[in-house]
Amino acid sequence: MKVLILGCGYTGKRLAQWLVQQNIEVYGTHRSTPPRPEPNIPMFPFACATGSNVIPLPNAALENVTHVVSTIAPDDQGIDPVAASLMPLLQGANLQWFGYLSTTGVYGDTQGEWVNEDSPLNPQNVRSQHRVTIEATFLNSGLPAHIFRLPGIYGPGRSILDKLQAGTAQNIVKPGHVFCRIHVDDIVQTLGKSMRSPQPGSIYNVADDEPSESSNLIKWGAELLNLTPPSAQLYSQANLSPMAASFWSECRRIENTKIKRTLGVQLMYPTYREGLQAIFTAESATQSSR
Repeated sequence: MKVLILGCGYTGKRLAQWLVQQNIEVYGTHRSTPPRPEPNIPMFPFACATGSNVIPLPNAALENVTHVVSTIAPDDQGIDPVAASLMPLLQGANLQWFGYLSTTGVYGDTQGEWVNEDSPLNPQNVRSQHRVTIEATFLNSGLPAHIFRLPGIYGPGRSILDKLQAGTAQNIVKPGHVFCRIHVDDIVQTLGKSMRSPQPGSIYNVADDEPSESSNLIKWGAELLNLTPPSAQLYSQANLSPMAASFWSECRRIENTKIKRTLGVQLMYPTYREGLQAIFTAESATQSSR
């Protein structure tokens, strides 16, 4: 197995580190020239299919590659750099597996009802509409494509604990409105299991077991940190950015049965409680060792 990760951001880097630990050969890309160095992960420059900052992927990056995963989001015009500029190279690479990280936003607002991979797609913002188009592009490309639909991603250095410590957490109350989320390491294990058991054309929801109200997450995080939670504010009175408002305008519960049944995934962090506890414990141990 030789893996190329297109887009070594938060999730891509975590996947690359895990693959290195499994003694699997892995390469990554980054939007800079030269690319930002990562320990034990050779990096190639690659950026944007359009505009003035085009950095084409070197042909050597795909040499003998068996598995490719794209974590790259489309731009504001809906152009996916991978689909737009790498498709001929990928189609000629004789891949065993191709994975695309999408979003559960493709289901739109279900007013809290559960959705699974067979539920109708009803994207209600432009970002999610772009994702539906790109998913279809990869699924119809002839590549051994696998689609992974992700909700909110959290993990070390990227969780409500960081916002609480920075004093930037908003304790917004909207009774009955839930969010779904997934710990980055459960994304990694799901991708790893799929890589070892390719099922081209498959779509997977990758979410934990417990959709929950945002205020519950904040209360648990504050309890771990021994902090007083931020004052609650009603959703109708909250000052939200356009991006945040778009997230709050949709409510759905994501079913994760398929990854458990077909891939054998056993979530390391089935709810935010286990996930935040693990992050807190690890960070506390790091601080105490300094």
